[in-house]
Amino acid sequence: MMRANRKGAAGDGSPAAQLVDAPAAHVRRGDAGRGASSERARRYVLDLMPILESIGGEVGRTPQCLAPELTRRGVRKPRGGAVWTPVDVGRLLHRIGTERVR
Repeated sequence: MMRANRKGAAGDGSPAAQLVDAPAAHVRRGDAGRGASSERARRYVLDLMPILESIGGEVGRTPQCLAPELTRRGVRKPRGGAVWTPVDVGRLLHRIGTERVR
């Protein structure tokens, strides 16, 4: 069994030839959703930064210091949770670090 040549028989601009010459900007399934989710996370972090700076000045800037204070103040987590853990705060601080680089 022979396979069809993707470039077309003569490389003549047929639709198959255009597939090979297409730019590398491949859009995958779910890219729009991931982009929207990333944008929501980015906005959440930017909105939370002043609160973290205020708390950090009072109790310290480590995740172990920030987590109980965020919980005490009733700051909701990105998905709606109410209890902050040091791991949650560490992830948040990591995202803030990457946002400042941009």
